[in-house]
Amino acid sequence: MQLDSFTLLAAGSSLLVLLGVVFFFVWLRHRSTPALLWWSFPFVFGGAAALVYLRPHWETDFTIIAVGNAARIFAVGCLWQGVRVFEGRKPALGRLLGLCLLWMGLCFIPAFMTNMLARVVGASAFVGLLSAAAAYELWRNRQESLASRWPTFATFASFAAIMVVRIAIAPWAPFPLGVGPVDTLWLGVFLWLVFGHSTCAAVFFLAMTLERREAQQRSFAMSDPLTGLMNRRAFADFAARMDRRRVGARSTMAVLVLDLDHFKSVNDRHGHEVGDRLLKAFADVSEDNVRPSDQLFRMGGEEFCFVLPETSLRDAVDVAERIRQAVAASPVDTPHGPATATVSIGIAATQFAVDVEVLLAAADAAVYEAKARGRNRVVVAEPGTLVRSSGAEPRRLRA
Repeated sequence: MQLDSFTLLAAGSSLLVLLGVVFFFVWLRHRSTPALLWWSFPFVFGGAAALVYLRPHWETDFTIIAVGNAARIFAVGCLWQGVRVFEGRKPALGRLLGLCLLWMGLCFIPAFMTNMLARVVGASAFVGLLSAAAAYELWRNRQESLASRWPTFATFASFAAIMVVRIAIAPWAPFPLGVGPVDTLWLGVFLWLVFGHSTCAAVFFLAMTLERREAQQRSFAMSDPLTGLMNRRAFADFAARMDRRRVGARSTMAVLVLDLDHFKSVNDRHGHEVGDRLLKAFADVSEDNVRPSDQLFRMGGEEFCFVLPETSLRDAVDVAERIRQAVAASPVDTPHGPATATVSIGIAATQFAVDVEVLLAAADAAVYEAKARGRNRVVVAEPGTLVRSSGAEPRRLRA
C-alpha cells in the first residue's frame, strides 16, 4: 500500500498539534519549568501552519508563502527560545521577531517572491540558523549531566545540517528539497524528516525536564538547607564512591573535621536565629577558602567535615589555618553586639589507599584533642591514628 504524501502531511501536522497540547498540560502541572510552555506553542503553531499546504495551488499564494514560512520560522525559533529558558537564559524574542520580519520584508520584493530558488534557500537558511542556535545553547551548558542532552543536541544539529544540504542541492533537486518538479517520494521523505525530528525533539525535551527534576530532588536530599553544604547522607555516598576509586591507588587526600567552639552557649545567649546565622557565615567563609574541587559537608549541628582531594598535609594545614582565622574575624551582628565564633579543626591526611571513613575517624580524634588543648586551634592526627581509629569512633567533646 502506498501512503499519499498529503495524508502524511495531515497526519504529521496533527501529531505536532497533539504534542503541543501535551506540553501545555505538562506545564500546567509543573509551572516551575517555563520552558515547557515555550515548547508547547511552536508544536501547535508549527503543526497548524503546515496544514496550509493542503490547500490547492499554494505555490502561487502570497499569503501561504510569506505568512506560512514566517510562521514555521517563528515556530522553530520558539523551540530555540524554550531551550534558552531551559538553560537559565533570558528569551531573545527580539532577534526572533526580527528574523520573521526580515522574511516578510523579502517576500514583498518581487524579484525574491518570483524566484523559487531564492525562497527555498532563504527559508532553509533561517530555519537552519535557528536550529543551530538551539544546538549551541544545549552544547554551551554541557557541564550539566543530563543523559538526554546529547540526543537533543544531535536532533537540532542534524536538522541544521539537513537545511545546509537542502541549500546545496536546491538548484537541481525535486521539490520540496529543491526547485525541480514536485516528486511525491521526496516530498514524503522530507516530511518524514521534518516530523521525525520534531517528534524526537519533543520526546527528548520531556526526558531532559524529568532528568533535571530528578537531579534537583537528589541534590535537595543530599544538601543541608541552612548552609547549602552537603549533608551526612551525601558524605556517606561520596565516601563510598571515593573508596571504590582509590583501591590500589596512591593519591594524597586530606580530611578536616571542624567543630565550632562553645556553640551551645551562643545559642543560649543570643537565640537560635543568631546561631543559624553563625553557621551560615561559617559555611560561606569556608567556601571562600577552599577550591571548587574540595567537598564540604555539614555532618550535623555545629560539626563539619571537609574532604580535600589531591592535598598534602602541609597544604591541608594551610587551608585549615586560613579558615580558622577567617572565622574568628567574621562576627555576626546582633542587637546585643557582635557574636563571634571560633573553630577547632582536626586534620588527617594520607597518600595511600585509606578509606575516607578511616581518615574521618582520625581527624575526629584530632579535633577532640584540639578542644582538649583549649579550642580555636588546628591539630594534626598522629599517623598511627589512621590504623587505631578504624576500630571505633572517638568520643566528641561538645561545645
